[in-house]
Amino acid sequence: MPKKTTILLSIGFFIFWLLVLLAGADFPPPPGFIWVILLDLLAALLICGRAPLYWNWCDSKRRGRKLQVALEGWLVGLLFALLTLLLPGGGEPSVTPGLVDHAIWFGVLGCVGMFNSLGLYGLIVLFHRKKSLRKKLGK
Repeated sequence: MPKKTTILLSIGFFIFWLLVLLAGADFPPPPGFIWVILLDLLAALLICGRAPLYWNWCDSKRRGRKLQVALEGWLVGLLFALLTLLLPGGGEPSVTPGLVDHAIWFGVLGCVGMFNSLGLYGLIVLFHRKKSLRKKLGK
């Protein structure tokens, strides 16, 4: 996968999610919001590492790749859910979430992670097909 494409995907991901997160935050964002920005940056860096691998899976037509992409995204979403609970300064101090609240949080972030990874994989498939078509046409 071209390095430029990987970087553009990562930057696009970071900016998209930063805008979504800012839209959902108070104005001005609370001091703990810096952790959210750092987690967004971490996710963008993970894309730099996984995108070339996903590209190679497209080349090799690896069996079960879509399921593995979905599973990886789900697991990263769960990891991010855990990290947000462990980081200081998160959440409304007057609210004490219960077990059900935490289960919902993990479920939502697991699903968001899965859909992000599948979306990334879908974009990579499109870029891969475009490059393959260019090769066939001799451009």
